[in-house]
Amino acid sequence: MEDRIRLEHKGRSILLADLSGVGAERYVEALRRTAATIAREPAGSVRLITYVKGARFGVGAAEHVKAYSATIRPALKAGAVVGLSPLHRIIFVAVKPFLHSTVTVFDGLEQAKDWLATFE
Repeated sequence: MEDRIRLEHKGRSILLADLSGVGAERYVEALRRTAATIAREPAGSVRLITYVKGARFGVGAAEHVKAYSATIRPALKAGAVVGLSPLHRIIFVAVKPFLHSTVTVFDGLEQAKDWLATFE
């Protein structure tokens, strides 16, 4: 699985954190690796899509997402989340106050890329 993919969309660089299909046993490590990469980017520079379709969370999922968010927040310019299941949405609502203020949920990758491309 490739966790981090750089995309160009409408002339903007976007980082795709592809956590799709990750099982609960690998989810925490995938979040940590991805967060470590994003945290090395300049402050306020990252347009990020976190793609979680089919990912399975384990015990303490909300706390892991909060830690991920705290680590990446300084580097984010804007963030999008794609692929939330009904259970993911419950967790998202619970952790939303801890996320970067721009983080928005989208149903599809193209919508998220279009939205992120609007950020200068």
